[in-house]
Amino acid sequence: MSTTDQFLLALRAYQEIREELRQQEAVEAVPEPLPAQGEADLPEGALLLGLGEDGLPLTLDLYNPAPGPLLVAGDGGSGKTALLQSLAGVSDYQPDVQFGVLTPFPEEWRGHEAMPNSLGIWPAYHPAAGNFLAQLVNWAEVLPGTRQAILLLVDGLELMRLDSASRYSLRWLLAHGPECQIWPVVTVNPGRMAHLGSLLERFETRLLGRIRRSATARLLTGQPPADLADLIPGVQFYLTWPQGCLRFWLPPIEGVSYERGNALVR
Repeated sequence: MSTTDQFLLALRAYQEIREELRQQEAVEAVPEPLPAQGEADLPEGALLLGLGEDGLPLTLDLYNPAPGPLLVAGDGGSGKTALLQSLAGVSDYQPDVQFGVLTPFPEEWRGHEAMPNSLGIWPAYHPAAGNFLAQLVNWAEVLPGTRQAILLLVDGLELMRLDSASRYSLRWLLAHGPECQIWPVVTVNPGRMAHLGSLLERFETRLLGRIRRSATARLLTGQPPADLADLIPGVQFYLTWPQGCLRFWLPPIEGVSYERGNALVR
């Protein structure tokens, strides 16, 4: 049996016992990540976000700006950093995609800086972080004429204390980045969303991990609120954007070939 079949069988098993899992902590029921099985075979410029509950891959087309910047929110331990690191990993299979990281905790990204498509891991408290944001704004003028795309992975936005110039650059990239092939993907702890102010309105596409407080879930998903408390921490997320919603899993297998799947833009 292939590793893909093994995962899909595990996924179906979870669906059958979902109600029982909602009554208990179920992290031990999640299959362990499986080893890489070759190179990915995704369309050019498509990044694998995860696998939907239907077993089909969920992808992001980096050359279609419709989804806009991506907000990743969830309680501590819900897998926000893991999701960003997954994106960094799968981007390595796309020759025209690079990534850069801003984070208050650069030690959590140890090893990613050495990846061939890494532009760097920038500590949020270092002046170089602001310089990197300003450089991305400059690159935005030329990238649309190329196949090059850049992931701006901001891990822990609510903990960052950026100067006014850096805040301006970040706001500009949230508003215009995707149409210039620069994709901000920003994590935030929902308990500290008040620090974001009007920035929250910039994100129509949201990837939500486990959130226990129903009032917070309602704020992020609207009415009626999705039940985010039963998501399995570290591996399961809920996508919401104007065109719909979907539960999905972080990809447990690196380098799987997919023929078709869900997509944020079809």
